[in-house]
Amino acid sequence: MSISINSRGYVLVGMQFINRVLLFSVNINNPISLVNISRNTNGRSLGNGKSVAWLNNESMAAILVNTYTLAYQWVSSQIYLYDMTLNNYSSDSTQLSIFPNYHQSLPAGFSSIFLNIISSSTSLTLMDDIGTLLIFIPTGPGLFPLMPDTASIPTITSPKACLPGMYKSNYGINDCTLCPAGTKASVNGSINCMACAPDSLCSLGATGEVPNSELQNRDQVIAYPESPESTIFEEILIHNMFYIGSGRCLVISPLFWSLLVTGFAFLIMIIVAILNFCTMNPEGTQVKKKIQYTFKKIDMIREGELWVGGLASLSLIVMLSFAYAFSNGYFKEYPIESVSGFNLACDTSMRNAKFQTGLRSLGIAPDEAEHEIFHLLDGQSFTLNVAFLNTLIACDAISIQALFGTTWSTIRWSNCTNITSVLSLSISLPSQQTSIEISIADIGTIGALRIGLSGPTMEKDLYYLRELNAYRSFSQNGSALAHTLAVSLTTTKVINETVPIDGHDSNYTGIYALTYGANLNSLFLSQAAYSQLTSTETILTVAIGESTYYVKNVQEPIVKRAELIFHNLLFTVVCFEIFGLLFVVYKLIFEPMYNLIVRMYYRRRERYQANDQKNNEELTSIDHRSNVEPPMVCAF
Repeated sequence: MSISINSRGYVLVGMQFINRVLLFSVNINNPISLVNISRNTNGRSLGNGKSVAWLNNESMAAILVNTYTLAYQWVSSQIYLYDMTLNNYSSDSTQLSIFPNYHQSLPAGFSSIFLNIISSSTSLTLMDDIGTLLIFIPTGPGLFPLMPDTASIPTITSPKACLPGMYKSNYGINDCTLCPAGTKASVNGSINCMACAPDSLCSLGATGEVPNSELQNRDQVIAYPESPESTIFEEILIHNMFYIGSGRCLVISPLFWSLLVTGFAFLIMIIVAILNFCTMNPEGTQVKKKIQYTFKKIDMIREGELWVGGLASLSLIVMLSFAYAFSNGYFKEYPIESVSGFNLACDTSMRNAKFQTGLRSLGIAPDEAEHEIFHLLDGQSFTLNVAFLNTLIACDAISIQALFGTTWSTIRWSNCTNITSVLSLSISLPSQQTSIEISIADIGTIGALRIGLSGPTMEKDLYYLRELNAYRSFSQNGSALAHTLAVSLTTTKVINETVPIDGHDSNYTGIYALTYGANLNSLFLSQAAYSQLTSTETILTVAIGESTYYVKNVQEPIVKRAELIFHNLLFTVVCFEIFGLLFVVYKLIFEPMYNLIVRMYYRRRERYQANDQKNNEELTSIDHRSNVEPPMVCAF
């Protein structure tokens, strides 16, 4: 058990056998009585509180934590420094700093097993299990105690400026602290961190501002479209010919324009009726005959028999013209990769294409026509592209190894740059399926990771291999990249077959789809976890493999040229039959009714004319008698 008491009456009691450090305060009214304030437990182990001490005018506590298993086997030794002015010391407290760490390693000749610590008001002395002493000399703001490279007795620290991405604002033996997320420290020896722009990437321990655009992902393979609800051209044609919408859909509606022409035809019929029944002028009769003669000439339904058939033929011509224009435009909407919006339909996304997609095993031999696209895919050379974001690490710190069979061999990057805090690295892979290990011999912080593959395009006859350039970014708010990283990349062949609209040989297009495997909780560390790192280098292992299946997409036209011509002829015949049926109905129902009405009208007219003539004759006879006979004189 260890005890340390400061002048303000606070007592630290370390009990390593129960893995606890207790904080008490002396009762002013009863000095022999202690008040329990809090306690700190270091998980399921032993050794917490091997030694305790007060520092920095009793505002900082140093705790020697020797971690043993429950069988009392030694695991590690560390010194935890806590800021006691925060009044939150407990098992959940975050350490101000931990020794040793990734940039405060043990000096040469110093044992990793610690026995005791002794403090003055500001400095601290550590003794290992062989009696070697390490003296921590306090440093000012922007500085931290650096371990010497050479052994000495005793070993004494020296001041060194805080690394970029870190700051220190107090005087003491504690280490520098990573800048919180949203702030940065671009230079050595920072006393505080500066705020970053709100639209930039400023992760934990940021050394600069990186645009958020650097975190964008690029996936070249998208989900294949689904076939339209109807893949029968007759249904598509009839639906678009007889559909009326609003706005733009109304303007391009064939039925709307046919009805408009039909309205014009009714207007002509009304004019002819007026000329026939309400005008006795010979000129009106002449105009009526010319109109009827003209429309008889364009009567395609009754072959010049009826002038009304000419009016109906105008609507038929409009409908058929729209049908032919729609069919021609629809025929050209294939394949989907080479067309844009279809302006002749209300649905501009309409295409002359139907689709099939499915997974196929690589263990089954592909069709003979597919062999060449598989050959192109298997022969594509890969380049691994890795970017470490928000870091000042230089290319000279990087070494690369590739796995050849069971042997790791050193290779060199093909391109490496660090521009605006983005370290970009390109590595030509020896094969499509391999593992790459990237070692960074630098303790600088890294904010995020971007990884992907690229490969050149190739083309041979009807086979086209698309250029590969896909990547994925990994980031986590409030965290920094860990020192041991593992990412897997799985490639999947995607083959698109486009059946020709004319001809017999299909076109084949191939590309690789990438699947990324990574655990964000393993890739990134919080402030507390990062401060416990002891590794002085970052190692990224990328395993690249291929899935055991491939994706096969097939695109084929809904209607081909010969089928299109046949369906248009069929639609034309149907339209003529429909209009002919209307005239049959007209002949059987409306024409007899019309003739009956006309006969009734003429009979009534003749009757009125006969009555008028009789009345006129009677009036004439009366007038004649009055002129011949003398007037009658009555005498009384």
